[in-house]
Amino acid sequence: MRIMKPVERWFPTPKDPDKSEVLIRHLLPGELLDTINEASNQETRYVIQEGEADLRPEMISRSKPGEIQRRQYLMAVRDWKNFFDESGSPMECTDENKVRAMRSIEGFIDFVSECRRKLAVDVERERVALEKN
Repeated sequence: MRIMKPVERWFPTPKDPDKSEVLIRHLLPGELLDTINEASNQETRYVIQEGEADLRPEMISRSKPGEIQRRQYLMAVRDWKNFFDESGSPMECTDENKVRAMRSIEGFIDFVSECRRKLAVDVERERVALEKN
């Protein structure tokens, strides 16, 4: 077995007069698991049941809605070209600006999700083709 190299691809944004592009990274299984674990909080309490002598463990799991997706989005968007703020100044691809784009650019989060889906399909096809050879 081999560890996979990270796979990144540029995706042009459709119908954009600025001809912007986004570099999307395919997240590895461990990275996906990390985002779930980091966004979740688990707690174990021990409770006494009436009529029982032993303590019974009770697991409680909490996560903020959307936090897992936000973390995956931040990891997957690696870079971009031709992104501008409301005054026309170029925007660096920072986590702060990624969140700003996610919240302010209509359809951007859907675009990133679709790019991630396409990239995952490509990576799987490439893996299968490599196994055949």
